[in-house]
Amino acid sequence: MLEEYQKLVNELNEVLNEYYVFYNKGAKKLDEYHLSVQQENILLYVVQNEGITVNEIAENFSITKSAVSQVLTHLEDRKFIRRKSNPDDRRETLILLGEEGKKYAHLISEADAAFVKQYFSHIEVEDLKQVLLTMKKINRVIKQSNNKA
Repeated sequence: MLEEYQKLVNELNEVLNEYYVFYNKGAKKLDEYHLSVQQENILLYVVQNEGITVNEIAENFSITKSAVSQVLTHLEDRKFIRRKSNPDDRRETLILLGEEGKKYAHLISEADAAFVKQYFSHIEVEDLKQVLLTMKKINRVIKQSNNKA
């Protein structure tokens, strides 16, 4: 029984990797920013969760605050993010998009819209909803398992 799960997981990983290759080809303009994988992942997280804290980023990625700070310093130097004191708690710093971060977010939005129009629009919405539901279930199981560890 576990062999079947392993086979499916391997196939799922291959399909997801192939999807990201296709997506990245469609979002070539993003390559011009020369971000590392970790920088890009954290920047994308800030795009989706503007106003978050270093602690929240560290917790989400399961990395140290120091590692997050190093990445954020690099992103801040290049104007992708900016830091602002939390008006409700001066000890806390909020992470916001900078000028380049806003441009990057706009390019992502354009790439997503083009990808939807060109590819996703050819797939039934119910099929996409089922894929989304399944991925959410997988992530929930992983998250619950990690919380127990």
